[in-house]
Amino acid sequence: MSTDADTPRPYQVSLSGRVFDTLQELAGVARDRGDGEAFLAALREFYRRLQVYPQFGDPLVDLRQEAGQIRIGIVPPLAMRYGVLEERRQVLVAALPVLLPKSSAAE
Repeated sequence: MSTDADTPRPYQVSLSGRVFDTLQELAGVARDRGDGEAFLAALREFYRRLQVYPQFGDPLVDLRQEAGQIRIGIVPPLAMRYGVLEERRQVLVAALPVLLPKSSAAE
């Protein structure tokens, strides 16, 4: 039987204003090209993963000032680069997200 003590504390996810605005723009682009639902599902999955296991993405750079890494994660059709600060259990998304090309399987 698990207790609250067994459940890890989720990471706090913070998006810059530019990232938030870009995500709104990309949602419109995805909707217009016919994969808006896939984009929204990817965005929800990204947020879930960043809260519980942000290490899912590939590491790019180790941080020098404190324990953490810059990582890149992909949940098609969305790619995002983000920083993970382990000791703070914080994820910072400041780099602008990228909408990947629509796959032929999604058509």
